[in-house]
Amino acid sequence: MTTTVQSADASQEYVFDSSWDKETERLITNEAIWDPGTFERFEKLGVSEGWHVLEVGAGSGSAARRLAQLVGPTGRAVAADLKTVRLLEDQKKGTLDVWEIDIREDELPENSFDLVHARMLVQHLPGRQAVIDKFVRALRPGGLLFLEDTDSSTLFRSASGEDFLQDVRAAGYGLMREAGHDPRGGHVDLELALASGLEDVTAEGRVVMVRGGSEQARHYQLWLEFMAPQIVAAGLVTQDRITEAITEMGDPSHNWLSQVQISTVGRKPRTA
Repeated sequence: MTTTVQSADASQEYVFDSSWDKETERLITNEAIWDPGTFERFEKLGVSEGWHVLEVGAGSGSAARRLAQLVGPTGRAVAADLKTVRLLEDQKKGTLDVWEIDIREDELPENSFDLVHARMLVQHLPGRQAVIDKFVRALRPGGLLFLEDTDSSTLFRSASGEDFLQDVRAAGYGLMREAGHDPRGGHVDLELALASGLEDVTAEGRVVMVRGGSEQARHYQLWLEFMAPQIVAAGLVTQDRITEAITEMGDPSHNWLSQVQISTVGRKPRTA
C-alpha cells in the first residue's frame, strides 16, 4: 500500500496530551477494553477483502490494523490521526497508509471509502456535524459510517456500593466536559448521523465489567493519574483521595462497569 502523509495543524484542544509519557500505555489499555466489541462489529458489518477503509483518530492503531487484516492486500486501510508517531512502524512496513491530519480543519477525499470508522473521537470535537458531514462525503455510495462514542453515566457502578469511585468520576468528567468532551457523545452521534442524510441508521450500546488490577482497570488508573493535577488544583478532590482511588482500582476484589460504548452505523445512499 502506498503511504500518504499529510500535514496538520499541531495546535489541539483535547482532554489528553499525546506527549504525556504514559499516553501510549493509556491508549493501549483503552484498546484492551473496547477492541473485542469493535472487532466483532467489523465482522458483522461485513468488512472484507478489497474494501477501502478509513480509521480516523487511530491512536495506537489496533482498530486500523484489524481493518487492514480484513481488507487484505487487495484492499486499502488508512489510519488518520493528529499525531501519527505510534503508527510509524506500520507506515514503514506498508501495512497501513498513514495520514497525519486535523479532522477539524483538513478535508478528506470524497467518494473514496467503503467504511469510515472513528472510536471515542467525535465526542471530543467542536463542530461535530461538520466533521460527520466530512466522513459522509468520504464514503462511496452505499458505504458505511461506523461511530463509537460513550455515555459515562454507568462508569464505576459496582456491587461495592452506590458511591464507589463516584467522587473521582464526577470530578474528572466535570473537568473533561469543560475541556469540550461530551459525556453523552454516543447519544449525539445518533442525532448527527440522522441529520447527515445517512440511511438505515442504527445505534446500540455495550458495557464491559472491569476487574480491579486488570489491564482494563489500568486504563482507569491512568485516566485518573492524568486528571489528578487538574482535579486537585480545582479543589474537587484531595491528592490523598486520588491515591486511595487508584489503589481501589488495583484491587481484584472490586468489579465495576465501564462507560456505555454506543455504536452508531449508517449507510450513505447508493443514489443521489
